[in-house]
Amino acid sequence: MRITVNQQPQQVAEPCSLQQLVEQLALNPNGLALAVNQTVIAKREWANTLLAPEDQVAAFQIVTGG
Repeated sequence: MRITVNQQPQQVAEPCSLQQLVEQLALNPNGLALAVNQTVIAKREWANTLLAPEDQVAAFQIVTGG
């Protein structure tokens, strides 16, 4: 199925969870935040959150400091 990750088209197998997407894209999950269609998804929900065709995923690293 076709989705968009950080404004780049991606093909993923269906069904595909957010956790599977992180693994497929070899993203470092430490400090990683994911949003699907502009809704942030808690890391504990990644394995249970299935993507749908045309979903828009934003992946970004959380940075702390001052």
